[in-house]
Amino acid sequence: MANCYDAVNGQKYPGPSLPTLNHIRLVSLLPGSTNTITCELITVDIDSAPKYEALSYTWGNAFDRQAIRIQNTVLQQSAELLATSNCLSALRRLRYRDQSRMLWIDSLSINQLDVSEKNHQITLMSKIFSQAANVIIYLGEPADNSDLAIEFITECDNPSTETTSLSYPNTELLTGALYSFFHRPWFTRVWVIQEVVLSNTALAYCGEKTIPWSAIQSFKDWNIASRRLQQLPFIISASKESLIKGNVESSIFTALNRTRHCDATNQRDKVYALLPLFQSLSKQFNIIPKYGDTVAKVYTDCAIALLPECGFKLLSAVQGKSSIGNLPSWVPDWSIP
Repeated sequence: MANCYDAVNGQKYPGPSLPTLNHIRLVSLLPGSTNTITCELITVDIDSAPKYEALSYTWGNAFDRQAIRIQNTVLQQSAELLATSNCLSALRRLRYRDQSRMLWIDSLSINQLDVSEKNHQITLMSKIFSQAANVIIYLGEPADNSDLAIEFITECDNPSTETTSLSYPNTELLTGALYSFFHRPWFTRVWVIQEVVLSNTALAYCGEKTIPWSAIQSFKDWNIASRRLQQLPFIISASKESLIKGNVESSIFTALNRTRHCDATNQRDKVYALLPLFQSLSKQFNIIPKYGDTVAKVYTDCAIALLPECGFKLLSAVQGKSSIGNLPSWVPDWSIP
């Protein structure tokens, strides 16, 4: 292996350069059955890209990383790329035995060390996810009776005379399984909202089980004590309604409020992760991702863009004392739940 890429330690990225601003990288996941994962990174114009699927997942611990092999058939070379254990788990689950699979995966498709590339690629996210043949939601390995939770949610979405809810009495086991299922990290991340809203179809993977997102969405009325568990499906549904109505500033302000509880490793992403939702509207929100800007500047620029439509309503989003340096007192700190 000639090179090793590690975004945490700043090592070289093994993917080909992007020839134009309209190009993206796709991950060709090569077939196999061994522990070694082999991929090829290819560049394509997003407007003429081949059929691909986009992966929606959580990175997990950025320092818990393992190597995958990146093959370059043109140069007849290979290199190693360090991927998080959750990304590697997803690749193993999605890999076919006898044919390659074309994917878009943010941590692999974007050079995370190139701030300029990252800034621009985020502006293409709405196209990337809306043009994907399918969005794959990877929830992780089976645990805490997740199979039981998926079976129950699936049955509630499509009940039959052969299997009814009487097969699943409201026991502590079932309640605990559902609670744990909706507490998985994917349901807390702000980025996944736009990834699912923009999808044509979405299918969730959890261990060996799969379930359509539509079934999870229709289960949003399941009522337990923690309101947070119901919010993500509701937010996604509400975001689609906002897109139809087309009021950009009002829609973004509402989305920012509703996603305050969601997690983001980078505080800037509390704003940037929502922008692709509204790029399809005729009137654009005047914010461009700039990861070189301070968090205070990102939040202040966002507030200034919201002011004409929201006015004093913006102040209702200011909660408590912010720990972000140089943030004006009238600017909401979206990192506070």
